[in-house]
Amino acid sequence: MPQTKYRLDIDGLRCIAVLAVLIHHLNADLLPGGFVGVDIFFVISGFLITSQVFSEIKGNSFSLKRFYQRRINRIVPALVTVLLASVIAGAFILSPADLTRLNVSALFSLLGVSNIYIWMKYGNYFAADASEAPLLHTWSLGIEEQFYVIWPLLILVLYRLTPRYVLPVLAVGIVAAVGLSEYATNVFVTASYYLLPTRFFELMLGGALGIYLYQPRTLGRIEVLAYRAAGYGLIGFSLFALSRDTPFPGVNALIPCLGAALLILADSGEARSRLLTNRPMVFIGLISYSLYLWHWPLIAYLNYLGIEITLSVGMSLVLVSILLSWWSWRYVEIPFRRTGAQLQFPRVLVRRFIVPALGLAVLATLSLQWNGFPQRFAPEVSRLEAMALSKPNRLRSGCHMPSARYSAEPDPNCQLGAHKEQLDGMMVGDSFANHFTGMVDILAKPNGIRLMDYTLDACPPIFGYATEVSEAYGDRCMARNDRVFELIKQNHYPYVVLAGAWPKDAAAAQIIEASIKHVANNTGQVIVILRNQNIDNAATCPVRRLMFGTDRPCSAPLDVTAPYWEGIRARLPQVRFIDPNQVICPAGLCSPIMDGQLLYRDDAHLNDVGSRFIGRTLRELGFSLLHDPARLGPIATTQ
Repeated sequence: MPQTKYRLDIDGLRCIAVLAVLIHHLNADLLPGGFVGVDIFFVISGFLITSQVFSEIKGNSFSLKRFYQRRINRIVPALVTVLLASVIAGAFILSPADLTRLNVSALFSLLGVSNIYIWMKYGNYFAADASEAPLLHTWSLGIEEQFYVIWPLLILVLYRLTPRYVLPVLAVGIVAAVGLSEYATNVFVTASYYLLPTRFFELMLGGALGIYLYQPRTLGRIEVLAYRAAGYGLIGFSLFALSRDTPFPGVNALIPCLGAALLILADSGEARSRLLTNRPMVFIGLISYSLYLWHWPLIAYLNYLGIEITLSVGMSLVLVSILLSWWSWRYVEIPFRRTGAQLQFPRVLVRRFIVPALGLAVLATLSLQWNGFPQRFAPEVSRLEAMALSKPNRLRSGCHMPSARYSAEPDPNCQLGAHKEQLDGMMVGDSFANHFTGMVDILAKPNGIRLMDYTLDACPPIFGYATEVSEAYGDRCMARNDRVFELIKQNHYPYVVLAGAWPKDAAAAQIIEASIKHVANNTGQVIVILRNQNIDNAATCPVRRLMFGTDRPCSAPLDVTAPYWEGIRARLPQVRFIDPNQVICPAGLCSPIMDGQLLYRDDAHLNDVGSRFIGRTLRELGFSLLHDPARLGPIATTQ
């Protein structure tokens, strides 16, 4: 059939996809939307695999065993090669906690569920620590493998039930799947990026195109040119107009997917794109799977070692990635596909999937049981890592809510300070309020104050203020803050603690002051916790300095960027202020580690050990929720 013939243009499209991802990973400023290369891959995969599956279903020769045998032969050999290289390198480079995460991630990558593991462990794809995860990119393989557990059976059932209406049903399904993705992207931001339901339409679109082109279509020259121009335009727009701040996937992901589908459609006849079929493009397309696998571990390990990716380093990395990719394509991908086609399914399943999976399972189990083999480094490394992993958002997960649970009512069991029945007040705010819970717990106890924490992701306690994350987040934050103010007015708490990622823009000063004043008019005492200083690599720099024996500086100068606090404090003398930077930044130099205690869990947020250390230090200096000793000096305006 025409659609099963090898098409040079599709390898050229693969080249665009993989180079977009590679350039974006090397320097996101050069190609801010380069991550959409993955979405282009999804469309290509859906098209090619569905074309073959549908052809076999039409010919009554489809076999699930043969289908999964092809998937194993295509995906697993190169993947196992890269996984093996990554875990070997990790044994020499990674810290105990990071090595454990890597080895567990390697197992889940082979099992096709790494997207779920990465979502749970790293959260945001663009988070700082995610840039050092060698197998972060395998989330996309998880999406594909989960899709292909469902998709062939779905096509088979649809064809058996409604052979004439397969495409109309799929068209309705694509519209519904895009709607689901758009909704979920605005409600469950990180989950939507990683999980199958919100990515389903991307592979589905390619699959529907494969079924549409089962019958050869005749396209006129003007149609081909129009489809091609629209396809390049949509992909080009996505590469440069989208960025890590764009809500994604949802409707925004439909843009590059439609572009890829139009380019595949444009070249489905006799015409062929010169750009997509030239030899260099086709060569990169042929090795694109291996190139996708190899490039990211190399980048991640450079990031981990603190090696800046300059122009020369980047060019060297590209060259090494291409050489490794050619090698694994030539000596791993092609031979294993050829020999795998001649083996029986049970042998392929056992030798090429079960055996390596068992090996990785043993490695992951040993890593978990022996805590990442800490003997490789000084004992202090594991001690500091344990502090960084004491995350307040997880320790108090029932009290600190994700944005999707904005309507959840306060939990009376979320107690800070004194252990008693009577509630004296509440602490509200965003993830920064959550990370200060340990500090507030320490400071509230001497005065017998019991507080309930009621915090929400991305929601500073500013009434009527729309958070900068997204419109949906902003709406939910405003609804939560309305509920917070209702509770304050109803209960007239003796104490209310406000904390958050206070905006740096001086234009926000008026609404911040109005919010604090509203609370002060309806409660006994308002305590405002100022924002702590951001420090690059705060959670990892002290650990890596010990691991590698370097003298790299980990401190940062105190950054005074929001002087409006001085005016607010002068106009609201009844409001108490706590500035954690009085502990973190002595003499104006901020350090992520003090007295052997690691304070941070990432560049901005404190860990629970650090939060409590700050609380104890302030308390030892005579500070409490009721008393601000003069010897601490004026509050620093560090927001």
